[in-house]
Amino acid sequence: MSNKNIDNATWGNLKYRLKTFFDKFNIEIKNVDTYYNALTHNSYANEYNLDFNYQRLEFLGDAILQQTISLYLYKKYSDKKEGEITSLRSKIVRDATLASIAIHLDLGRLVLLGKGELKTGGIEKTSILSDVYESLLAAIYLDNDESVVHKFVEETLIKYCDENDIVNEIKDHKTELQEYLQADNKRTLNYVVAKETIDPTSKKTIYKVTANIDNLIYGVGSANSIKEAEQQAAQNALKKLKLI
Repeated sequence: MSNKNIDNATWGNLKYRLKTFFDKFNIEIKNVDTYYNALTHNSYANEYNLDFNYQRLEFLGDAILQQTISLYLYKKYSDKKEGEITSLRSKIVRDATLASIAIHLDLGRLVLLGKGELKTGGIEKTSILSDVYESLLAAIYLDNDESVVHKFVEETLIKYCDENDIVNEIKDHKTELQEYLQADNKRTLNYVVAKETIDPTSKKTIYKVTANIDNLIYGVGSANSIKEAEQQAAQNALKKLKLI
C-alpha cells in the first residue's frame, strides 16, 4: 500500500479515530494499513493517486457477512425452512440495513472521500455506507481472525436488528396478505386511516389503520407512520386468518 501522497497528519488522525472506535469492541489493531485500505473510497484514491481503495475488501466482506448471518439465522430459527431463512438473510444484509447500522455506528466519520464525493453528500449515501461496513468486516477478519469478526457482527448488526425488531419489520406482511387474497380475485383489500392522535409525551402523530377485507375490519395497527401501521394491521389480519 502506498500512502506517500497524503500527509502523516491525515493518517495519524484516522488512526486515532480507529483506535477510539475499536476500543469499544475490544478489538486490537495490528496492521493499521489494512483499515486505511478498508476506509478509502475510490474517489479519494483517485484524488491522491493512491494504489488502493476499499473495493476488494468490500468483496471479501460481503462473503464474510453472508456466512455470519447464515449461521446466526440457522441457529436462531431452527423451525424455518431454507427458503424462509434465505429471504431473511437477503433482507438483513441489504444495503439499507447495512447503511442504517453504519449510521448508528457513525462510520461515516472514518471514511476517506474525495472532495467531489463529499460535495454530493457521499458520506450519507446508502451504497457507500453499506460497502464500508462490509470492507471493515474484511479488514477485521484479515487483521485478527474469524471469531473476532463474528463477534463484531453480533455486537453491531445482529444486536441492532434484535433491538429494533428488524426481522419482524422486514417481513412484508402486506405482501403476504395480498398474495393470500389473490387466490380469490373477488376479495378486496383496503387500508384505512381510522384515526389520528397526538402522543402527549413525544408530540408525534399516532396513526390507527385498519386492514379491511371485503369492507370488514380484519386487522388494526397503530404507529407513528402510516406505512408501519399498515404493516401492523396486515400482521393482525394474518393472525386472525390463522396464517401466522
